[in-house]
Amino acid sequence: MPSRASSSLLCRRDGTRTSVSYPECHRDATLLAAALRQRGVTPGSRVAIHGATSYEWVLADLAVLLAGAVSVALYPSAPKGRAVATADGAGCRMVFTDRADCVAAFRTAGMDVVCLGDSVGAAPSAAALIGQADGAPSDAFEPVDRGNGPFTIVSTSGTLSEPKLFAVHSAPLLYTMDRFAELYGFDGRDRLLLYLPLSHLPQRMMLYWGLGQGMDFVLSDPARITTDSVNWSPTLHVAVPRSLRHLHKRARDIARRQGPDDVEGGMSKAYASVFGNALKAVFVGSAPTDPQLLTELRADGLPVYEVYGTTELGMIGLNVPGATRPGTVGRPIPWGDVTTDPATGEILVRTPTPFRHGEVSGPRVVPVARNPDAWWPTGDVGAVDADGYLSVYGRIRDFVALPNGEKVFLRSLEEAVTAATGAGLCAVMKTDASSLGALLFFDPASPEGERSEDGCRALLKAVNQRLHPWERIHFFSVVAAMPSVADGCMTETTKPRRHKIEEIYGAGAQWLSVRE
Repeated sequence: MPSRASSSLLCRRDGTRTSVSYPECHRDATLLAAALRQRGVTPGSRVAIHGATSYEWVLADLAVLLAGAVSVALYPSAPKGRAVATADGAGCRMVFTDRADCVAAFRTAGMDVVCLGDSVGAAPSAAALIGQADGAPSDAFEPVDRGNGPFTIVSTSGTLSEPKLFAVHSAPLLYTMDRFAELYGFDGRDRLLLYLPLSHLPQRMMLYWGLGQGMDFVLSDPARITTDSVNWSPTLHVAVPRSLRHLHKRARDIARRQGPDDVEGGMSKAYASVFGNALKAVFVGSAPTDPQLLTELRADGLPVYEVYGTTELGMIGLNVPGATRPGTVGRPIPWGDVTTDPATGEILVRTPTPFRHGEVSGPRVVPVARNPDAWWPTGDVGAVDADGYLSVYGRIRDFVALPNGEKVFLRSLEEAVTAATGAGLCAVMKTDASSLGALLFFDPASPEGERSEDGCRALLKAVNQRLHPWERIHFFSVVAAMPSVADGCMTETTKPRRHKIEEIYGAGAQWLSVRE
């Protein structure tokens, strides 16, 4: 880690904003690594980290690295049972957590628990361990040479099947960031805002590359994006479509309040009130972004770039300066290639930098064979246009085949039904060989929560009139609840898990005819 005192991590500690210099961070991480060694963490040990983005999260990950161990990243939104089961299945002997309600469950599973926040019972805080290590007489701590092994274990998204653990090596992540810096023109003088969970691999990809370059970081969370952006003026943002829509709406509201006499420069003042006044690039990914939203943002002068990749394969498509097309995820990465399966339309990628280093099998990591000429399936369906831009239509399970050979794209149907009925979520599936049924999930607390079956039927009939005959919804079932992470029907990043929704809600649904 560079020792430039001017480089810092801008974060909150003890409820107040503060700046932590690189030397301070390195000192804290080294002391925490020494404490981990005293608690029995050895090279190759697995240590889970379970919490929201924070300075303590960064310290825990760095300490695990310095101790020669392997971190296991758990999403902070994971239900307690799933988080404990994942850590246990990965062979973790220690876990860092900021969830007080999970401490007892981790301890019951036989894990040593360290709190990222305040101490809970017998579980000490990371800050307390750092203080103890600082005051204990001992030999100087020597970081472990990690050799050529993986540095972390992460999980697949679980949208197509049960989540699987795999190991990640740092080399493809750092290579990818080197190319990113060249394409988008940033370096160690930039400042990056991070608010998404650090358990999300691309966040750490940018973090570790930036630490090596001496970049400043703003460690934030979804509730403080605007405040931290205005206070710290980051030059780089990483967003997801939902947060981008939220920030766009806030900027529009600000512009309306400013009135026509204060709009010189278009939306620039409003965007500065949301993103800060030093913005160079906003990267958005993880899910498809509304092309109209991207077009509006770019027309207003916001430098936003939609990018595409998968947790296992890394970056695949990039919109870059001078080559950006809303509605697509850009052209294939310059260091790889993309094609589609002619039979299924599945996107295939050929890349020398897949993020998946090996499969986790108990205490072993089985390396994945790397064939530079191999085409890897992504699980997504899309197309490459004549200009080389890649469009992603959805997950391969978002399509169903009908007896006539036609494939129906379910996501657009679900979006149309959701918009028409006011459902919190819609899942379309086959109820028999040729008929489509819609599961309509309503939040009981919402105004639409008491939508009647007859009301839903009338609205679905109206939707069907706008659809091709083989796309029409023939049956529906109303569910007075929302699928959740807890019931296994949503991923920790709030993406629907279609196979689990069909298994839990579809199998026992009381299907009603739309035609009645």
